[in-house]
Amino acid sequence: MWGGFALVWETQAILKGAPIFFILWGVPFVLIGLYLIAGRFYVKRRRKLRTVYGLTNSRAIVSSSERSFDETPIKDASMRVNRSRNGRHVNVVFGTPRQASYQNTGLDLFSLGQGQVVAFYDVDDADALVSALDRAK
Repeated sequence: MWGGFALVWETQAILKGAPIFFILWGVPFVLIGLYLIAGRFYVKRRRKLRTVYGLTNSRAIVSSSERSFDETPIKDASMRVNRSRNGRHVNVVFGTPRQASYQNTGLDLFSLGQGQVVAFYDVDDADALVSALDRAK
């Protein structure tokens, strides 16, 4: 809805010959709308290709860049496991999600500074991960 309104605003401002202020005013809204419509999927895909997951007998480790990683103990931590409809992919969220509603959507920027949870998203070999988690617990 955001993107549609922004595109209509910008189109009308240009076609009606509105002052340059109104045309420029709509540009950031169009850019945000384009990100919400399509850009977030690109961001999510790029992050997925760069993310590496690790599992030891006591910790879950997630690295999204060469310089940083997140980890959490898994022995007594609560864990939420969600399988995809076809059962081939699995998401595992460790601990109690506080503000995890935007994680893995490409809209993570809306929850910056609110603390992200450690999670494994879209893991291909669901059965192997679940059995490894069972052994680690």
